Amino acid sequence: MHSSTIASVALFVASTLAYPTPTGSSVADIAGGSAPNGTPPKNISAAAIADFQGVNFLENMEAAFFEQGLENLTAWNHHGELDAAIEVVTRVHAQELIHVQTAKNILNHFQKPTFEPCQYQFPVTNAEEFLDLANIITSAGIGAVINVASSLALTDPSLVQGPASILSSEARHDAFFRIAALDIVPNPTPFDTRISAAYALNLASPFIVPGSCAAMPKFPTIPPLAQIKPRYHQHGTTGTDVPIQFAVDAQALHRAGALFIGWVNQANVVNYTPAKMVGTGVVETVIPEGLGGMAFAALTNTQTATDVNTLTGLTLAGPAPVQIS
Repeated sequence: MHSSTIASVALFVASTLAYPTPTGSSVADIAGGSAPNGTPPKNISAAAIADFQGVNFLENMEAAFFEQGLENLTAWNHHGELDAAIEVVTRVHAQELIHVQTAKNILNHFQKPTFEPCQYQFPVTNAEEFLDLANIITSAGIGAVINVASSLALTDPSLVQGPASILSSEARHDAFFRIAALDIVPNPTPFDTRISAAYALNLASPFIVPGSCAAMPKFPTIPPLAQIKPRYHQHGTTGTDVPIQFAVDAQALHRAGALFIGWVNQANVVNYTPAKMVGTGVVETVIPEGLGGMAFAALTNTQTATDVNTLTGLTLAGPAPVQIS
């Protein structure tokens, strides 16, 4: 199910038109608040501009995902069983639009380019698949915003509050999706997992209709890595030495040498496990002990990187989201 993050088959496409607002309500009313109205700082670094442009681009996709999700949940809601999910996702959608506007307000203030929505494709056919994918997309979004907040703390401390406040809101979203789709505890770990901007944008790429973006951030393209559904229960992956397989383009393995999976999880250093080819385009490894929540697996031929941003530059394929607990 989680390998759908790199699926190419589209079962519905989001419009590039402006997102609709329910009659009689503003987006801020539904979201429970508007974009921050404080005075921006006098200066902004080039790194912060790139950070907010990344947030703008990724939040566009999340808003489109939840807009389409609302349309589909309504269509699938034959006997009122999805009423609670529709109520929550209605608010999530509005909050994502506020997050988009927050990033754009900063960029507009400093007269920097912003991004408009692309067209998107999301491979879901029912409410369970939508909520499961919502958990993956939200987990990746949380990881990317952790990276943004960490970067801003060094370059532009006065701009940290917005992304830091988004994190807690996104975590509440994900807590709901974990319960609704996976029937697992909403708070599995003491820390969420940071991912790099390049990882987040590569995870988003399969959902973008090729050629539909007026403009995109620049980022290195990494070959995809997809978890192959194991024979054991999808969410029974806690413990030591649980085997797991990933599908990978064989081209990514050309002259790779020894292979490893780098596990990015919580606030820990990267954890490595040996990986071996077990078929054409299939690598197998084990899930190491001590992981929790959503982990991100990357195929690499080195064990030198200790943090996700360094690992990104050494990644042969990935990342693959893996639901550990």
